[in-house]
Amino acid sequence: MTAADQPHTLDLRDESRPRMAALAGVQQREEGQTLELLFAEEPSLLMQAVALMMRNRFHWEVAEADHGTWRVRVVDRDAVEPDSLTELLSRDHERLDRLFAIALQHANKGEVDAALPLVESCYQGLRRHIYCENDVLAPHFGIPEESPHGDPTNTMLHEHDNILQELAEIREMASLGEAADASMIAALMGILSGGLAKHEGREEQNLFPQWDAALRREPAPGLLERAKGILNGAEDDRLPE
Repeated sequence: MTAADQPHTLDLRDESRPRMAALAGVQQREEGQTLELLFAEEPSLLMQAVALMMRNRFHWEVAEADHGTWRVRVVDRDAVEPDSLTELLSRDHERLDRLFAIALQHANKGEVDAALPLVESCYQGLRRHIYCENDVLAPHFGIPEESPHGDPTNTMLHEHDNILQELAEIREMASLGEAADASMIAALMGILSGGLAKHEGREEQNLFPQWDAALRREPAPGLLERAKGILNGAEDDRLPE
């Protein structure tokens, strides 16, 4: 058994700053390791903050509470099925980011033929993801009227149009075969990669907490399963061209 296989317990009951201690513990956790955190007070809000600071890159659950001690179990996010809508969307962000990063590596090496199928997969995945957020989730949770300072939902909708258009242009350039300009494609992909990261960060930090709060107030049975289906292609016939 490796160190990563052995559960590790971190007692935070006497910590004066338990949130920062929990954050440090989660950051130091080895991949594949189960971490158990002990708290003196109910830790759900604290763990939500820690998860947000780490872009929800781990799964946590309150395992039990007994005699004034709350136990929180922390594991790799991929070890469990997504149990919330925003966790599902965050995971899809990461999946698309990984695909795009590999495509960019190929483009940087001048390997446009190798980059193209990955760009195609990213394009299809983004169309599904954006359809899910724009056409299903935003109407469900409500789209506020435009404001001079902007709001997370309208910001998301505007950015989606630009992101998809930029990726469509990259896809078209990469499909030119021997006539494709690898250096130009790599440069455009690098710019889009940075824009995607900022966009996803804004969604996960500003918009997703609002959606989570709305679902706690008014649960929507079936919404998570529908979103899973959309991301897996169940509604491809409805995707905007």
